[in-house]
Formats: sequence, C-alpha cells, structure tokens
Amino acid sequence: MIKIESAPIEARGAPAPTARPAAHVDEEQFAHDLSLMLRSGLSLIEALKTMSEQGAGSAAVPLRAVLQSLQHGETLSRALQATGAFGVPLLACAKASELTGDLGDSLQRFAANAARIRVLRSRLVSACVYPALLVGVTFLVVLFLLVYVVPRFALVLDNAVQDIAPMSRLLIHLGKAMHEVQLPIWLGLAAAIGAASWVMWRQARAGQLGSWVLQQTVRLPWMRPYVRSFGLSQLSRSGAMLIRSGVPALKALAMCRELISTGDRRKLDGALAAASTGTPLAQSLHEAGLLDTLAWRVLRVAEETGQLHAALDRVADVHDSLLERGLERLGRLIEPILMLAIGTVVGGIVVLMYVPIFQMASSIR
Repeated sequence: MIKIESAPIEARGAPAPTARPAAHVDEEQFAHDLSLMLRSGLSLIEALKTMSEQGAGSAAVPLRAVLQSLQHGETLSRALQATGAFGVPLLACAKASELTGDLGDSLQRFAANAARIRVLRSRLVSACVYPALLVGVTFLVVLFLLVYVVPRFALVLDNAVQDIAPMSRLLIHLGKAMHEVQLPIWLGLAAAIGAASWVMWRQARAGQLGSWVLQQTVRLPWMRPYVRSFGLSQLSRSGAMLIRSGVPALKALAMCRELISTGDRRKLDGALAAASTGTPLAQSLHEAGLLDTLAWRVLRVAEETGQLHAALDRVADVHDSLLERGLERLGRLIEPILMLAIGTVVGGIVVLMYVPIFQMASSIR
C-alpha cells in the first residue's frame, strides 16, 4: 500500500513565499530549458549561467539571483524560493529532487505538466473572452446609436411626423435624454475602460492574466462547472507530478490547493485533515465531493497498489476530456444565442428609427 505521510500541512504545504518581483519568470520554459541542459550533461551552475546570459532585461534578474545564491552554497530550492518568482509546485519539485537526485527528470515532468495546463487554460480563457468581446462591442454600438444617431433622427422627425409609434417615441425620448448627458457617459466609459485596462496590464505583468480571467469567470453561473473542472484537473495533475517526484501524497495535494476554487479549497482541507487521521485518501476526497464514484474507485485501488500518481493522472485526463467536450458544446450553443440577441437589439433600434420615416412616406401619398 502506498505510504501517505500525515505530517502537519504547514501553510497549506509550502513555506510562505516572499513578494513576487516585477519580473515574471516563465516557469514552463525555465523548467524545460534547465532540464534539457542538465540531461545533456551540463552542471547546474553552468546551466543557470547560460540561461541568465540568454535572458532578456528584467526577466534575467531572478536567474542571476538564483545563480549567486548557489555560488554561496544555498540549495536550489532555497535559492528559487528567495527570489519570490517561482510557484509552490516548482519549488516542491526542486526540493524533492535534492533528495532523489533526479532534478532533470523532475523538471521535465514539471514542464510537461505546465504545458498541458497552459493549453487547457488557453481554451477555457478563449471560451470566456470571445463572448465578452461580442457583448462589449454590442454595448458600444448600442450606446453610439442612442447617444449620437437617435437624437439626430429626432430632429427630423419631431416636425415631420405628428403620430409616431409608441416604441419609436420611447426610443427617441431615451436618445434625447442620453444625448443631454453624453459627456458624463463618455467620461465614465473611458474611466471604466482605463481601469479595466490597468488591472489587466498589472495581471499580465505579473503573469497572472489567465488566472485572473478565470477568477472573474467564476461569477458567471454557466461557467462555474467548467472552471471547477479545470481546477480539479490542475489539482490532480500537479499532485501526481509532485508525488512522482517524491513528495508525500497529503503534502503534494496541499501544495496544490491554490489551483482550485475557494469552495473546493475548504473541501480539500477537510479531506486532507480526515486522511491525516487514518481515513483512506480516496474515501476522504470522495466524501468531500472532490471525486465522483469512478475516480473514487480508481484512487482506492491505486492506494493499495502504490500507483496513486498514475491514478491522479487518469483522473486529470477525465476532467480534461469532460472540459473540452463541455467547452465545445458551450461554444456551439452560446455563439448563435449571442448573435441572435445582438441582431435583435441592434436591428430593433434601427427598425424603430425607420418606422417614423416609413409613416412619413406613407402620409405624403
């Protein structure tokens, strides 16, 4: 049976990192390049020196700091942690490999895991961004029609047509009212766009734009199941990677708790606490609602055979498959709905503007 240590889960499995610097390190590329050089026969110092020389601008600053720490006798995990530029999973891989001596293989597994997560995240973010862009462009078009176009139609129609359809009259009154306060409207819109751009720029500079978009997406009810499935996939795959690198199972899963939603974090904490008191890990995760029946049976067998990391990889594959199919169905459904709604709103405004003109043309006859 696989050994699951019940050591205290300090700070949810990881030492508190220092504040991250402005320079962001691409952990996937870092792990891939360092693994490649180590597996090619270069020493750790030579590999990091090469990477720091190839780094551009501020992105090379953390690498130089790691190199200096190593030259002063620090271990790789402590040197990486001191920069504050690397996440908990990579730090855990480095620390575990210091005991097992397979740093190159461990980093290769981390890079492969990060690549799979990146591809899945990009698909999920794309599924969120496209509808948001459509809605945003439609909002701007409708605002332009109401503030600029409708009031100018009203100047012609007020004296030319006496009996205007009620809906057209309502649209004209709305356009006139918004035209009177157009300066505050445009200023408010510019301020909102500027604030959103600033927030996104900060997130992108910190390398957290994709995660930030997903956090905002959780607020949409129809996207919550997909975001949750993505988080559980990250938890399973990253946990499997850490366990394969030699990290105890409970500690490995605790280190990855930040990858899932806030509600699932509380469930995971409870499940790990139950597992630390002797409850089988698969059972505790199942009772917490983090595993379905199929995944629970797979993990239960894996605990007995000592293949927990392989079982977690299979669970992650199931989540990935479900997520990809769900996003595909959602894309096929939401795109025509959005296009229909956009056409109805914009087309309705245009039709209501032209109805009085048609009335005027018929009265001339």
